[in-house]
Amino acid sequence: MAHKSTAWYQRHANDAHVKKAQREGKRSRAVYKLAEILDQHLPQFAPQSVVVDLGCAPGSWSEEIVSRLNAQGLLVGIDLLPVEHVQGATILQCDFTTSEGQDGLAKALNGRVIDLIVSDMAPEMSGNKLVDQMRMIGLNELTLHFSDQHLRVGGHLLLKTFMGDGFDGFRRSLGERFKRVKSIKPAASRKDSSEFFLLALDKK
Repeated sequence: MAHKSTAWYQRHANDAHVKKAQREGKRSRAVYKLAEILDQHLPQFAPQSVVVDLGCAPGSWSEEIVSRLNAQGLLVGIDLLPVEHVQGATILQCDFTTSEGQDGLAKALNGRVIDLIVSDMAPEMSGNKLVDQMRMIGLNELTLHFSDQHLRVGGHLLLKTFMGDGFDGFRRSLGERFKRVKSIKPAASRKDSSEFFLLALDKK
């Protein structure tokens, strides 16, 4: 395990996107995944959008979205972990599935409707592929349920997922609620990673 851990850290340190993030002062290499998806697959993203970032720690996605918003736009980030202040964003430290999270979100939105929900959430990896897959699909379903409750008609949903058991059924659920669903593997996503992203467009 120690050898594997050392190998992972060496790969991480030598990763081109990690080095780029360090040079540019980004909180995480994950920001480049989001930037690519927004640029290539959501070019109609409006600067006055209302966006909720679920599982926003360490804040790199929130920072990227805020940089694309104008004074009329709003970004609300939610995470169980503490997140260093993101200029121009409202960050809530709570569970978005609880009444505390729902109340905090309602207060932050102040009556505005959500145009875009993004989620880079993933479970704590156990090393058991089946367990990890079920946990990932569970998070996806919680995110979709949140979308059912809060995303406006015509709004969009972007979330991370893994291919495996439960994926096909979940993708069908997205297709029932949105007009189009895209599967995206950004260039910044490591080739040996099972992660990819689903972009669900135009909520019915």
